[in-house]
Formats: sequence, C-alpha cells, structure tokens
Amino acid sequence: MKKLLRILSREVVALFIATQIASGIVFDNFLEGLFITGIALAIATYIVKPVVNLLLLPINLATLGLFKFMSHAITLFIVDVALTQFSITGFHFAGLISRFLDLPTIDLAAGPLAYLAYSLIIMVVTSLLG
Repeated sequence: MKKLLRILSREVVALFIATQIASGIVFDNFLEGLFITGIALAIATYIVKPVVNLLLLPINLATLGLFKFMSHAITLFIVDVALTQFSITGFHFAGLISRFLDLPTIDLAAGPLAYLAYSLIIMVVTSLLG
C-alpha cells in the first residue's frame, strides 16, 4: 500500500509538471481530472507496466535499456483510452532560450510521438522524484 501511494504521488506531480512544460494534455475539470488520471496511471504503472516491460524485454536488452520509456508511453496510452476526462491532443513545447541551454520549439500532432514525448517527460520527473 505504501508503494502504491508513493507511485501515486509521483505520477500526479509528474503529470502536473508535464502540463506545465508542454501543452497538449487536456483534463476535464483540471484538478479532479489530474487526480483521477494520476490514480489510474499509478494503478497502471503498478499492474500493467511490469507486463509491458516483460513483453518489451527483448527490445530493452537489444538497445541496452534505451527504450525503457516506451513501456511508460504504452501505459500512458492505455490510461488515455480508459479515461474520458483525460486526453492527449498533441505535444506542443514552446522552446527554451537561456544563457546555458537552447531548446527548439517542438510541435507534435496527437499520436505515438506525442505519447513518447510525454512519457519521456514523466519518466524523467518520476526518476528525479524517486
């Protein structure tokens, strides 16, 4: 139970940060939809992600773990299909220009690349929180 609550809190914070970094995630009734999506994503991470990791094991071994975020993208897609108050309409990153780092504008239509982009952000944030 403690592990599930830790996963839940990480996923909710990661979803919130992902919505602040890039636009394209839409919640019905933002705060309520964020928590419901976080709960669904935590349950999917706890139950579905190990099965997906097992299925993607040959790819992860061949690429030395480079495609680990793909399992999170599949989990995110499953949650998007299952919930009506959450949807990904695309990935729109405005870019970042600073003294030390310049990141270009990224604009992806709704589809597999948008799920991969959001899964990469969510995976980085959850790993930083963990």
